[in-house]
Amino acid sequence: MTDRLLLATSGIFALSTAAASVVAARHPAVPGEPLGLRAPGSVVAQLAAGWGAGVAAPWPMPAVATWSAWRATGDGPGPARTVATVGAMVLVGTAIEPVTWGRRPATGAARAAIAANLASGISMVLAGAHRLRSR
Repeated sequence: MTDRLLLATSGIFALSTAAASVVAARHPAVPGEPLGLRAPGSVVAQLAAGWGAGVAAPWPMPAVATWSAWRATGDGPGPARTVATVGAMVLVGTAIEPVTWGRRPATGAARAAIAANLASGISMVLAGAHRLRSR
């Protein structure tokens, strides 16, 4: 049986990542530059390759979280740990992007994407922690 709480939070993260990817593709001034490191190529190429962008998480992250939540059967802490870990990675990843701190120009849509990243990351950490405590 699928864990609905984990699936809901990871699904919201997947939707916010998709929306943020559209924002990033439309505003190429926000490439992924965690800790100042930038991959070669356009923002669209970076998104397709799974690098992400300044306002969008790499697509493998929501894929892993959603798959793990979908496969959750209640037999062990693995899915809850995975969802919580991905949520923590979202928070760290968002925090280390220059656009988050105003070091790169950001439109209103980009700021909204950053807020959605933070909210979905927090929700996944809390959902995973809740499931781990309730075992």
